[in-house]
Amino acid sequence: MYLTSEIKTALRKKRGVLNLTKGEAADKLGINRLTYGRLESPTRNEKVHKGTYEKITNWLAKDY
Repeated sequence: MYLTSEIKTALRKKRGVLNLTKGEAADKLGINRLTYGRLESPTRNEKVHKGTYEKITNWLAKDY
């Protein structure tokens, strides 16, 4: 699975709205900080494990 550019943008926006660092966002998601940094990058398109993908989409959907 790959994250779409829309999901990456949503990650950056939600992190900004919550005023979180990348490390804090990674902690909330339960993923490694380095992994989070790679996933949020608009220029990298790395494969994402299903569990990580689910954590990200669930976090983005929370509070909506």
